[in-house]
Amino acid sequence: MGSTIKDVARLAGVSIATVSRVINSPETVKKETRETVLTAMKESGYTYNTLARSLSTRKSLSIGLIVPSITNPIFAESTLGIQDCANNFGYTVLLGDTDYDFKKEAMLINALNERRVEGLIITTSSVSNPYLKKFKDEDFPVVFIYNTTFSEDFHFVTIDNFKSAYEIIKYLIELGHKRIGMIAGYFDISDRSYARWQGYAQCLKDHGIPQDDSLVVQESFTAPAGKEAMKYLLKMSKPPTAVFCSNDFLAIGAMSAVYEKGLKIPDDISICGFDNMELSSHIYPPLTTVDQPAYEMGYRAMEILMRVMAGEVTVPQHIFLDYKLIIRNSCSTLNLFTKGRKHEEKRF
Repeated sequence: MGSTIKDVARLAGVSIATVSRVINSPETVKKETRETVLTAMKESGYTYNTLARSLSTRKSLSIGLIVPSITNPIFAESTLGIQDCANNFGYTVLLGDTDYDFKKEAMLINALNERRVEGLIITTSSVSNPYLKKFKDEDFPVVFIYNTTFSEDFHFVTIDNFKSAYEIIKYLIELGHKRIGMIAGYFDISDRSYARWQGYAQCLKDHGIPQDDSLVVQESFTAPAGKEAMKYLLKMSKPPTAVFCSNDFLAIGAMSAVYEKGLKIPDDISICGFDNMELSSHIYPPLTTVDQPAYEMGYRAMEILMRVMAGEVTVPQHIFLDYKLIIRNSCSTLNLFTKGRKHEEKRF
């Protein structure tokens, strides 16, 4: 015979009413108490009928999640954070992948709406998406993740893409580099990439380095695209001595092009990326990059969405999480290769 709600209450040291509130209105229970009750449920083997609860409350007990690319480990990590948090509230996550396609994004929003999701977490591919106004007009619970501050009217969780890019370009300048290239994701499908370019451009300006637009190449966020972009940069009569890539996939592709050319990293050219994918620490040489807390970003976004759906939050929440500049061996002082460079981290 399975355990009952009384067994859970006794094991958790709370009242039956508290256990009932955790099941039916988890957002009304303090986090510590909720976690104690959820642990007691697991330990006692207690289960409840989610379908029955859904019918009685007329809620779908589901939220929609739209990401540009589930194959990107960064989005996969934040998805895990969202799912873990959602499970704590008894919610399921319906996932859609747009592949950076605006039409697919609109189709997925419609499909999730038909599934009666109670809220949405999204990384939009276009800040001009007409659905943004619709979300606002209909007061639909939505939290943006990764996107930059394109509107103060919406909730979002992100990092400071401008500042983080500025810091990594400053690092390259401190190494003596002045001719710095950038391989960026297409600006029209990624406001994150555009914000990183702004940080790149502003840092050059602040350090008195003329900006050469020919050193900036826009491509899709893939390793093959990064390889082709780097081939273009290396063919220049005066190629860059360092290249900043909008994500680690682009950087890995760029490194491949450098090796095919018979050059060495960082002896002949320094390369850095963005995201700190797990693979970036295992390639040769290990990649200098920016780490963003993807799991925490997802978890925090889901927490905010639950509070919005519960009516606890009415003022737009703008959350900027910390990032780290991870310095490894893919960058070196201009014209001076220092062997045995120690890895280090800078936290901002």
